[in-house]
Amino acid sequence: MIRITTIFLCILLAAAAAGRYRAEESVRKARAELDRLETERLEELRSVQMLRAETAYLENPERLARIAEARTDLRPSEREQLLTARQFAAAVGSDAAPAPDAADPLPESVIMNALAMAEMARSE
Repeated sequence: MIRITTIFLCILLAAAAAGRYRAEESVRKARAELDRLETERLEELRSVQMLRAETAYLENPERLARIAEARTDLRPSEREQLLTARQFAAAVGSDAAPAPDAADPLPESVIMNALAMAEMARSE
């Protein structure tokens, strides 16, 4: 009887040792995977920081102005070159032009010009 109990306890001890080994091995693998993922995350953060720095450099207004001056002969629009909403609608022959109102003159603004252009695009 003692031999059977001893054999059973030895088998149980071996099974517990094998279970613990497997658990430790899976923990080691999980930690290695976490370390790899953390390293990858840090590399991606560095890449994002580099891309943000490059974007800030490339979008720098002074740099863009220098490039524009060097490659084009563009300059800011003169007031005489711009159209009001009424003038724009009349130039393209739209019936959707806002009617002049003597009490409330149409404001000369960018918003009104944009609205007139949007109205023209919808009617086409």
